[in-house]
Amino acid sequence: MIDLFHCFGAKPAHRVDTPLAAEMLRASGCRHLAVNTHTIDQVSRGEDLPVGYDTATLGSVMALVGDELGLRPVLNINHPTSAAEAVKRTRQAAQLTGIRVIKLEVLDPGFRLSVNAEVVEAARDLTADGFEVWPLITPDARTFAQCVELGSTMVRVMGSAIGARKGIEPRHLEPIRELLAESPVPVMLDGGIGSTEDVEQAFALGFQSVLVNSCLFADGTDPVTALAGFRATVDRVASGTPTH
Repeated sequence: MIDLFHCFGAKPAHRVDTPLAAEMLRASGCRHLAVNTHTIDQVSRGEDLPVGYDTATLGSVMALVGDELGLRPVLNINHPTSAAEAVKRTRQAAQLTGIRVIKLEVLDPGFRLSVNAEVVEAARDLTADGFEVWPLITPDARTFAQCVELGSTMVRVMGSAIGARKGIEPRHLEPIRELLAESPVPVMLDGGIGSTEDVEQAFALGFQSVLVNSCLFADGTDPVTALAGFRATVDRVASGTPTH
């Protein structure tokens, strides 16, 4: 199954209110709603967790288009820098929301790259708790195998640094090919996508899905228009229609 996922901005400068979030979801066809958890200590209700970095929330987006689009919320454990922080935040957010599907990351202090050892540590604790975990890693065979062995139902692999818009860096091509050839679970390209050409390359290599985020807001880009373009590319690749 070839699919498109997205978030609603990578930093506070990326402003997404509820109507814009709804239009982005309509344009993308994505049925997974990424719910941020960086404000977990500032909210007392799960519905107040943010979708992005502006006024859109889990509650407001679900109220507006949840039924219309058949949305499935996913907890986005965004920007923790240690396994302990990621695990604590996941447990808090799950208690508030009841959501058990976890988009897990643990990043370096610059919030650019996965810290694989910390991701594995967090994934181990969370899968033991019974969560469905989608860990984010940089391309590494040992880390990938550990995530699969822990029971991850999907593994997200970075092509380049968050926000880089470089697609898959050449040095990552061979390890990515190896991971995809042997993978018993779906693999998502998540990190560094900058264009529809990057998406086409990902599917040609064997990724089952892609996630776009920073590129939706780059250089004054309209995120709805950008997502419509990515959706068209995904649909074309899924149908087998060649590029003209």
